[in-house]
Amino acid sequence: MGEIEMNFFLNQGMGHGNSGVEHAQFYRAQCFDENQQDYKLVFVNYLPELHLHMQEWQLAEKNVIGLYDFLLANDPGLYLDQGISTDQIHKMTTNTLIDQTQTHRFAVGQTTGDYQYRLLKNKVYNEQKKLFIVDDAQVELTNGSHRVTWSYRPGPGEKIMQDIYVENFLGQNYYFQTYEELIEFFIDQLDQHFGQNIYYIDRGTFFDETLVKLKERGGQQKVVGMVHANHFVERHGQQILFNNFYQYMLDHLDDYDAVVVATHAQKEGLAKDLAGYTKPENLDKIVAIPVGGVEKFGPVKEHEGKTMNIVTASRLHPEKHLDQIIDAVALLAEQKHSIRLTIYGAGAEKDPLKEQIKKLGMKKHIHLAGLSQNVAADIASDDVFVSASYSEGFGLTYLEALSRGLPVASYANDFGAKELIHSGENGWLADFGRDDASRQQNVENLAQAILDCFNNYEELSAGALATAKKYQIETIRQDWLNLERKLTCKLD
Repeated sequence: MGEIEMNFFLNQGMGHGNSGVEHAQFYRAQCFDENQQDYKLVFVNYLPELHLHMQEWQLAEKNVIGLYDFLLANDPGLYLDQGISTDQIHKMTTNTLIDQTQTHRFAVGQTTGDYQYRLLKNKVYNEQKKLFIVDDAQVELTNGSHRVTWSYRPGPGEKIMQDIYVENFLGQNYYFQTYEELIEFFIDQLDQHFGQNIYYIDRGTFFDETLVKLKERGGQQKVVGMVHANHFVERHGQQILFNNFYQYMLDHLDDYDAVVVATHAQKEGLAKDLAGYTKPENLDKIVAIPVGGVEKFGPVKEHEGKTMNIVTASRLHPEKHLDQIIDAVALLAEQKHSIRLTIYGAGAEKDPLKEQIKKLGMKKHIHLAGLSQNVAADIASDDVFVSASYSEGFGLTYLEALSRGLPVASYANDFGAKELIHSGENGWLADFGRDDASRQQNVENLAQAILDCFNNYEELSAGALATAKKYQIETIRQDWLNLERKLTCKLD
């Protein structure tokens, strides 16, 4: 039997507030820790506050690789093995040069890692938005004689790195015309250092393209595609349009060793959608492993008193449709129900949501509580968890709520809600439409689902706990161990 040297969880970035993808990685890391499986979380974006956020989310330095920490390390091999030491972690500092028009032109400072940064900014007029936009134009990162520089391709839209210079990396200088070339170099360095590896691609289609290219050249890497959302977009006649995050993977399944989805429903759905699209044997590569598991369970809850305490937790992002939850709570308040909503989360929608709450006169009923570092504990005293997401690959927060005995009111989304929530058993699902014309009906349906959760409340709470107990962490730990063993056997 072959031997796996390292499991890599590949991602672009993480921060103070993270998406379900990052939380899925954190849960997986917990399973690997308890299984004593070696792993590294890999982040390849420029993340000047990476080490601050690692401390915030309790990620050990030895279990994380930051691309630029690696490229700028005095001893890259030692960094890959151990991460950076405590005395190499710094406080983030910034000094900015501002011109006479109050435009930020230049910034220098210290990152939280062991390197410094210099940012040259550019001011460009955006015709579409009819305003000037200031953004990074050139970046220089240094640690003594080690240096990485790049520029961004000019123009609107996504910032694309180009002309990347890496100086004094193990005594050599390198030039990469594109970011993809840099990633290929990076993966090759990981393979040289660790040997036989399994790569779990959580986010970043450039990882897919790089690893497929390396495998087609004869590389021995094991590649696992992680599906964190609905793979399906729509069907045009006989042609299926897949989610663009997974299109490349599904077009190149011959080069993947496994595809992991979070629910059995999605496993069946993906296999059905791929029938005739790929080789039959590729369908056997699809594995269902829940994103997260439960270790602690609350008691069966009773609803005492008149006030309905509703809670939700997510990124404050448009795709979570928190505005519809607010409208549903406002509707129930208009109907003279005593209700209170707590919203945990951080994100760009904070100010619009605050304005909506103010406009509706709901400040006494709705509280923006900020980011939660422990959702299960923070929501334990509430009565019902609510979600207005149109799509969830799994729904970690659903499981966290169920584990504390909270019934869940949610839109009937694929695949998380339909897998975890069953109307009348552990909560209620509400029908919804995705078009703007359906919005008001969505809100009314969600409000009714919330009300329904308070009928036979104790039975629904018991059902919530019964569902959560199907997802105990010990079972999920074994699933990850079994997958590694399955892939290891293929090395013979």
